[in-house]
Amino acid sequence: LGNPPWERIKLQEQEHFADVPAIARAANKAERERLIRAWRNGDAWQRARIAAYDAAKYRADAESRFVRASGRFPLTAVGDVNTYALFAEHARSLLAPAGRAGIIVPTGIATDDSTKAFFGDLNERRQLISLYDFENREAIFPGVHRSYKFSLLTIGSTDQPARFVFFATDVSHLTDPQRVFTLTPADLALINPNTQTAPVFRTCADAELTTAIYRRVPVLVNERTGENPWGVSFRQGLFNMTSDSHLFHPAPGAGLLPLYEAKLLHQFTHRWATYAAPAGRRGEPQSRELTAAELADPAVTVTPRYWVPAAEVEKRLAGRWERQWLLGWRDITNATNERTAIFSLLPRVGVGGTAYLMLFTGDVPVTRVACLMAVVNSLVFDYVTRQKIGGTHLNIMYLTQLPVLPPSAFSADDLRVIVPRVVELVYTAWDMRPFAADVWAEAGDDIRQAIWQRWRACHGAVAGDEQTVPPPFRWDDERRAQIRAELDARIARRYGLSRDELRYILDPADVYGDGFPGETFRVLKANELRQYGEYRTRRLVLAAWDGDEA
Repeated sequence: LGNPPWERIKLQEQEHFADVPAIARAANKAERERLIRAWRNGDAWQRARIAAYDAAKYRADAESRFVRASGRFPLTAVGDVNTYALFAEHARSLLAPAGRAGIIVPTGIATDDSTKAFFGDLNERRQLISLYDFENREAIFPGVHRSYKFSLLTIGSTDQPARFVFFATDVSHLTDPQRVFTLTPADLALINPNTQTAPVFRTCADAELTTAIYRRVPVLVNERTGENPWGVSFRQGLFNMTSDSHLFHPAPGAGLLPLYEAKLLHQFTHRWATYAAPAGRRGEPQSRELTAAELADPAVTVTPRYWVPAAEVEKRLAGRWERQWLLGWRDITNATNERTAIFSLLPRVGVGGTAYLMLFTGDVPVTRVACLMAVVNSLVFDYVTRQKIGGTHLNIMYLTQLPVLPPSAFSADDLRVIVPRVVELVYTAWDMRPFAADVWAEAGDDIRQAIWQRWRACHGAVAGDEQTVPPPFRWDDERRAQIRAELDARIARRYGLSRDELRYILDPADVYGDGFPGETFRVLKANELRQYGEYRTRRLVLAAWDGDEA
């Protein structure tokens, strides 16, 4: 039994210079490094302080080199080494054949990229007995922050499925049958085939439903088998917000394109937020959501913080992407936000590292890309994403291991239903006309006619030139809510869900009662109750399900 130290061996500059606010609170790493260089030629105290920093950095680097070179920690001496992971591997190496070890470690032992090799090896060797995850909300450890997550990890030889609990806040939760679930090594390999890290289910019901979805739907990219049905590759933006900052311009100009950041995007829209100079005062531009009047004007575009050279955008996309639009998603997120997976199409612009890009390496028809947009912004996909996110990032490691309906899952009838609706949601401004034009060029007459039918219904028009792409669709909140409900219902059917399973995803209390410990879209429900006096999404989605016999 043990509680090993939880310390990163890598020196953290902000922590080391906590007594020097100018350095600790610098705007970014580049600014900190500039100040440190300046202090090397500063007064006697500054030079002494930098000498202490150099000594501490040398010691940390030496310790890191030692644990990597020792050969004792082949699975955990990777990345930014943390002592808790080293102690966990050390405890495993000390076990007798019938021995067991129980240690208290951060939950990252089961969910982080840096420990995936160790956790996967425990799983493959059938040495994972249990993992009980706690949130420190009730101050079980008074000296640890209330939001910190830690786990009771028990390892040793076993022929039984591993027992899990996540999001416990009290020891009594370890005996709650609604919270405790088991997963076999095969289940873990199915759910996270690339890393074999642990999903973070709140309840046994979540574990059963998510596992059932994975049995029907493949992951986006299976690195072990090479399966990649969509032929996708990825890039973390086009510009690093720190190292590429010398390319950033504070105002538009000839040969410059907007630099989009993740906060400007939301589901099905590239015009969620815009930057504006602070009213009546100087300082950094502040972001705000677009107004209803701005969204109603298809000529309105967002104002970014920075602009970047168009030549640099083309250079970074050359040979990888030829279309005049991009597909991206937000990196920073949370499993308890209103929505977790936030994907959007956007124009061919600069993209900062806070957003990821999905590029298609194969010849995927744009009509199928429209279906993919419906999938990754659906409630079902969002629900599964929430079971997998262990922190605040939806990075490539997580995304590739999410169950994504393949291109072959969509019938001709699905295309007639999904594609025109996605076009209406996405194409509300002139700068997204390239996407609409690509759909128009590749779609059949039935989809083209459906696009015009929807445009006339949206605008109250009776005629239009049906031989070409219509103008942008009018932004209509009520209409968009209905469209999204119809897409959610159709995608849920393609995932193989029953109506009761969809009810559970929308609101577990609707199925199990108010005392049930699980939560799915609690914040979405609360926001809609406050705004509309009802859980509007639930009503619309279930009505769409009942009306969709596909």
